[in-house]
Amino acid sequence: MKNTSAALGHLYDALAIPNPMCQVEISHLKSAIIKSGTTRAMSRSKTIPIQPFMNLFRSLPGNQDLDVELLRLKCISLLALCAMLRPSDIAPKAVIYQHDNSIQNVHLNVSDIVFVQDSMTITFHGIKNDAHRRGFIVTVPMATEGKLCPVLALRSYIDRTAVYRKGPEGPVFLTLQKPFRAITASTVSVILTQALKMAGLTGYLPKDFRPTGATAAVDAGFPDQSVMKVGRWKNQEVFREHYVHSKVPRDLTDKIISG
Repeated sequence: MKNTSAALGHLYDALAIPNPMCQVEISHLKSAIIKSGTTRAMSRSKTIPIQPFMNLFRSLPGNQDLDVELLRLKCISLLALCAMLRPSDIAPKAVIYQHDNSIQNVHLNVSDIVFVQDSMTITFHGIKNDAHRRGFIVTVPMATEGKLCPVLALRSYIDRTAVYRKGPEGPVFLTLQKPFRAITASTVSVILTQALKMAGLTGYLPKDFRPTGATAAVDAGFPDQSVMKVGRWKNQEVFREHYVHSKVPRDLTDKIISG
């Protein structure tokens, strides 16, 4: 349903006529059709305890002394938490159809990342929620503690793996063996699963990193709109219902009955 409506939307845009796929009524209709065909409720993702990851990364050597495999795991884990990334955001599944009928895979490239003094910006292409292929620009600030900083970790990883790329257009995250191709979304899932194991966490899945970052940001007091912009959510209802799993404050009952 979503793929078909996105394709129709591109057709209307190409013909330069009003796109009914953008109308609220059509969006509600699509949701109703999808939900009416659901035989059981969708299982909710979980939020992962973040502290075990912080303990893990503090226990490891610095970025320059980590082997490339562990540094890659650290980068992907921190980005999945701080930028609320799916595996398919880190390794997009989208393709581009060229005029000569060839197909080009979409990658997160080094040129998509810009480091500035106290943060970095990442431009994501061909990922979920980017139906019009305009891309998403996300800013990730530096962390105060160097060993926990996704910006410093990613800069170190890119520098240390530069010899394996042909130029600035090369993919950010590479396989560990020649010919050093871009990793796939399934490989990202394997890496995140390994990170969970190394942190001593069981019962969680790679898809749980995204709601974990969102919930932690909301619980820290950041406005919904700010978190939604970083996490690339367009619908606050979906954001709140499916991704924010805030805990009930321990003093809630006391505050209610104390009037």
